[in-house]
Amino acid sequence: MDMGQTFLRLPRFYIDETTTGVENEAMQRDGDSKEAEGKYRIGMVTRLTGLSTDVVRVWERRYGAIRPARSDGGTRLYSEADVTRLRKLRQAVERGYGIGQAAKLADAELDQIASEAEKAAGSPDVYAIVRERFLDAVQRMDVVGADLELSRAATLFPAQVLTMSIVAPILDEVGERWAHQEFGVAHEHIASGLLRNLLSSLFRLYPPSEQAETLVLATPATERHEFGVLLAALLAATRGWRVVYLGADLPAADIGFAVRLSSARYLALSVATHSPQIQEELEALSAVLPDSTRVWVGGVEAVKYRQFIERAGWSLVRDLEHLDDRLRR
Repeated sequence: MDMGQTFLRLPRFYIDETTTGVENEAMQRDGDSKEAEGKYRIGMVTRLTGLSTDVVRVWERRYGAIRPARSDGGTRLYSEADVTRLRKLRQAVERGYGIGQAAKLADAELDQIASEAEKAAGSPDVYAIVRERFLDAVQRMDVVGADLELSRAATLFPAQVLTMSIVAPILDEVGERWAHQEFGVAHEHIASGLLRNLLSSLFRLYPPSEQAETLVLATPATERHEFGVLLAALLAATRGWRVVYLGADLPAADIGFAVRLSSARYLALSVATHSPQIQEELEALSAVLPDSTRVWVGGVEAVKYRQFIERAGWSLVRDLEHLDDRLRR
């Protein structure tokens, strides 16, 4: 499925002339008492709230959601109250509030939102809620609304969770709805464009580690389904790999050239089509790759090439979870 283009848009922070609920509460604390309250570093805060480090910092700096203390050495120290407020803000965003809107609310107002959420459902599947809101917006051709749902999800969830619990299932569902004629080509293009650009926008947040291995990712010539390899590329980036993303429909000679030029020891391929042409491309690729290259092959039709994959000494990757396990080794 090929998709159109848009960019991840997060609301920009602005300051009202009047003080917000957060600011009124913060003004009641003096610097000394705030210093005494602060006891959690950012790593512990992410574990206690389920928010990523990037999200906590954006909510703090851009939206003024919390006001952590600082140690004598300048390290941010977060209090119990800060952690509690971040949890409440997450609940509000999960209920559909923009963070720019929620950050202006006092704790009592956030408590009210949480109370209403509990009455509506005991323990809702937040990933399913995001997926359904996105798909409903696409069904209505509401591009702005669909994009907003993805933007909210990107602020709430780590990229690994976003990839495996939201984006991948959405792609499966879009394919199902298209196959059953519940979605037309226009619906598929809207969903694909928004998802592709969400994933692309996240890459810049994950620079490779200093000693990172290089992983080249592509689909062979005639294979135009890009999303499997794009999801794999983002997952690798979040695990600290140096990603060389080539995209879809590349001849064997070009993939081999990229592997040699980048000195990559790993190559990941995605195949969503079973055809003699792809079989020929895989065979041609095995002839041009350095013998030391470790090749991982995934995708919905990868298992149909199992015999060749095993003969070539390559590895069959069952799904994203299996790939993630390999990336973490």
